[in-house]
Amino acid sequence: MADYSQVSQGSQVISGGGQEMKSKEARLLDILQRIRGNSGSYFAIHLHLSQLRSSHRQPHFLRMAKRSIDALTAKQDVQAFYMLNDDAVLLCRNVPVDDVDDTVFRVRAIFHEDPLTQSEDGSAEDNFSTWFDLTQQGDFKALEDTTVDLAKQAEAAKGAVTESLSTGRAAKTMMGDPLEPELLGTINQKLLEVRIGDLVRRQPAILVSTGEAQVIAFREHYVAMEELRKRIAPKVNIFASNWLFQYLSETLDARVLEAMSRMDFSMQDCKTSLNLNMSSVLSRSFQTFNAIVGEYSDQVIIEIQIIDIFSDMHTFNRTRDWLHDHGYKVLVDGLNPLSLHFFDPSVLGADFIKMSWGPEVRGGVSQDHTDQIKKVVENMPENGVVLARVDSEEGVSWGLSLGIRCFQGHFTDRVVEAMAEKGLI
Repeated sequence: MADYSQVSQGSQVISGGGQEMKSKEARLLDILQRIRGNSGSYFAIHLHLSQLRSSHRQPHFLRMAKRSIDALTAKQDVQAFYMLNDDAVLLCRNVPVDDVDDTVFRVRAIFHEDPLTQSEDGSAEDNFSTWFDLTQQGDFKALEDTTVDLAKQAEAAKGAVTESLSTGRAAKTMMGDPLEPELLGTINQKLLEVRIGDLVRRQPAILVSTGEAQVIAFREHYVAMEELRKRIAPKVNIFASNWLFQYLSETLDARVLEAMSRMDFSMQDCKTSLNLNMSSVLSRSFQTFNAIVGEYSDQVIIEIQIIDIFSDMHTFNRTRDWLHDHGYKVLVDGLNPLSLHFFDPSVLGADFIKMSWGPEVRGGVSQDHTDQIKKVVENMPENGVVLARVDSEEGVSWGLSLGIRCFQGHFTDRVVEAMAEKGLI
């Protein structure tokens, strides 16, 4: 039996009103003590979110994960414990394993680009989640020991914070430079007022066919963010704070739609794509854009990020159907080739999916991954898979071997430039 009495007693804080509340770590230890000897209907899952890369362990990602977990706890006898180090432990009683597995899959998908998730759920090599069958003494002891370790880490972290504050060191040295609400409002107002049309750039995606000339499938329009930063906040690194960027992104979408509304879509030689938040598609700005595009909506592709989709599947289904009903095409962006081993995005009902070529797939992937990617390509509409961030001919060759015909990136930019010089486009 783990010795956690001292940890449990020490992990207490005072809430408003004077009521003593134990930490999540201590609460879980108490529950484990209570169910000892009567744990026949329990199992647990430990999600190792603290092991994610810092770029993925941002507040908005963690909020998405929490929403997915909370949706399960609202329907099933599941208690969720969100630890101080960002880990989560789910304690389940008389719950169908498939229901919990589905939730773990959804959380894993939110962080699909992180190496921690690049293993099969529940496998011996799975570093993202650990499952405990609490009917087994060994698993019960392992969860108990894990929780003790988490409680000790929490106590040590709280002690470090207390010492830092007591010696006058600012909390910002631990959390990074804080951004005050007044600053957010100022930057957002500048974004509303600043000239933006000249910052809209275009990047082509090309279709490669054996024995035929390459053609441009679509041009993605995007804002040169570094140039925009220099205009609205030259002394602020808005990219280092994902929550700040998310706050600004809806205003940015509105400004992009405003700029794109000046385009004559009847004169375009290929489709146009825009990367938008789902909330922006449902906004008044998009309604104005839709009225201007009119009968040429079938020439517009709306790209939506996979993390945005997983944060609210119901809203995505509604957004996708509305776009399709009004003639637009839908592209799911932000996928990683390795993530397709766990998830077939063709079930999302989009016209296109976009995944990124990168170092994790250079030199090839396992046969299982290769077969799964080929299956996804086959399940999508013709030319419905785009391989992005292609910076070399190696990426094109790899994609072609899997049945992918549409490519985007610096390498394809050079191809298009060469085509233009020869008068082919």
